[in-house]
Parts: sequence; structure tokens; C-alpha cells
Amino acid sequence: MKQKVKNITLVITDPCYIKRGFCLMKRSTLYGDWSCMVFPGNIKENQSVDEWSSMYFDFFNEYNFTGKTSEEKSKMYDDWKEKKNKWMKDNGILGEFCADAGEVGVFDWNYLSDEDKEWCKSHPLCAAIIENWSGEIDIEVIDESVHVIGYGDKPFFTSQTGL
Repeated sequence: MKQKVKNITLVITDPCYIKRGFCLMKRSTLYGDWSCMVFPGNIKENQSVDEWSSMYFDFFNEYNFTGKTSEEKSKMYDDWKEKKNKWMKDNGILGEFCADAGEVGVFDWNYLSDEDKEWCKSHPLCAAIIENWSGEIDIEVIDESVHVIGYGDKPFFTSQTGL
């Protein structure tokens, strides 16, 4: 299933968001909706995935199961977004995306409609944009999780961070 590309801008998102574009590859996420981060480097050597998963699920559990008021949740979420953005910057995270319809797709930016490009730029939580990328892209199932993996000049991999 690997796809070789040279010097293109990749968009990783759920195909349901793209109205008109060329999908290099897509796959079911196996378990429905998910949110995901694009980590730099090699999947087997990267320890920040476990750190992020722990932080995310601690927040998720506290936010959803501690009986906080709407005002407390709003403040907590704002603080969380700030903490998440700092963590992403400190760890060189390349982007994040959603797979709301239970699929993940990799698109060539050059073949997206202007409307889709604008949507991707204005929804950074839903569509990861990786500019000027060359190499091979693959979608692999590892330990019952689906990962988009880029083997190339700037290696990357995606990992599910929560539902």
C-alpha cells in the first residue's frame, strides 16, 4: 500500500471533510472516531507518544468524570489548550487531525479544491498539513491501531490520542 511521493504537501484528515481532492490512500481506523497527532521521527524510538497519551487521558477523565460545573470545565479546557499547545511545540509535533467518520486519508495538497484548502488551514485540529515532503507513505496496523507513517526526508508517524 506504500505510496512514493516527491516534494509535495501532504494533508492528513478524515476523507469526509474533503469535498474534492485526490486521496493518495485511505483506511478505516478500525475503532471509529479518533483524534490523532503527527509525531516527528521513528515510531519505535519515540517516547513522547506514551507521555502524551497519559496527559490526554488524565485530562479527559478529570474533565468528564469529576462533576465540575460548566464554568469550571470551560476554564479547565482553556488551560488545557494552552498546556497542549506548549507540549506540542516543545515536542516538535507536526500537526493533529480528526477521523470523525472512522477513516483516515492522506491527500496531495495540489489536488485539493480551493474550498478544501481553506477549510484545512482554518481547522488545524482536524487536518494536519505537512509541507514539502518526500518519501514513502504507508498506512499500517500496529498493535490493533492504525498509523499513517512517513518514511522519508522528514520521518513521521501518527498515533491515536483519544476518542
